[in-house]
Amino acid sequence: MVQSTVYDVAAEAGVSTQTVSRVLNNYSKVSKDTRERVLAAIEKLHYEPNSLAQGLVTRRTKTIGVVVYDISNPFYGQLVRGVSDTAYAGGYEVIIGNSDADPKKDISYLRVFSRRRVDGILATIADPSTSHLGQWLHASCPVVFLDKFFRSESCSFVTVNNRRASCEAVEHLLSLGHRRIGILTASSTASDSIQERYEGYRVALQSQGVAEDPRLVAVSERQNQDGGERAMETLLRAGGMPTAVFCSNDAMAMGAMQAIYARGLRIPQDISVVGFDDVPVARLLRVPLTTVAQPIREMGSAAMGLLAERIQGGTSLPHRHIVLDARLVLRDSTAPARCAEEETQQDG
Repeated sequence: MVQSTVYDVAAEAGVSTQTVSRVLNNYSKVSKDTRERVLAAIEKLHYEPNSLAQGLVTRRTKTIGVVVYDISNPFYGQLVRGVSDTAYAGGYEVIIGNSDADPKKDISYLRVFSRRRVDGILATIADPSTSHLGQWLHASCPVVFLDKFFRSESCSFVTVNNRRASCEAVEHLLSLGHRRIGILTASSTASDSIQERYEGYRVALQSQGVAEDPRLVAVSERQNQDGGERAMETLLRAGGMPTAVFCSNDAMAMGAMQAIYARGLRIPQDISVVGFDDVPVARLLRVPLTTVAQPIREMGSAAMGLLAERIQGGTSLPHRHIVLDARLVLRDSTAPARCAEEETQQDG
């Protein structure tokens, strides 16, 4: 099937190609009758405008680029859904790139999006180093970071109250009598969101006078299920068996559960597990996961709204930081520490 051109539309409507362009770009100086004839011709011929060509006139392509850390992680699927729903409602198309936590892929997508003349970019980037972040901050279009953010007045981002929510999760474990609480986290070069979750862990321990034990801290470069499994294996080999573990995201928590089962241990009888995200599968696991629920779709929607605001308002707008609330959801993967249970039975 031969695709119709703007010339075909103009001939069908009996107008010039310039008039067709004015209708497509919603210029006001077109009569109602002419506009209706052009729109009828477009529908009849199934004409699809060339967004790049339109962009040369309007300097807008009505497309945005989205770079996510790991699309196989259900968290990012939900996040992109929130972005795309809001983008569609605003007349934007979405181009998605998966970085696999590779800084080189991050920059590659940044360049691709620039060549595609996207109106703006939403990003969860893998490398927060000054040189890498600087390339994003000096992109040719507005950029908004989401989930993995960086403390800077030079960028806009959407995140949740990571520190407070993590502190609440670890306080829950402490209230169950756990004192040997491990954490699966990322390296010190990770985004501020991951660092804030580690800070929340430390604050909760300090509030109960529990000393932090380095043997209970396991670091993974990969914040996915495989990374969580390996980090948990390291924790179990380190000595001083934890009675509970707090994981920086649900994917790592699911990996930790696999490692615990492989050791012949039970959840939560031997080790309690807490995650962070509340992806849909968290409640469907063999032992439903206690986790911090992020408003994932709301984050995506808020980020798209913030990006649209910057696209319309220009770079002169001050940067904004949106912090949404996250909350602890209790399920079956946490229970009182065995020593606490024994003490209760002796007291009775």
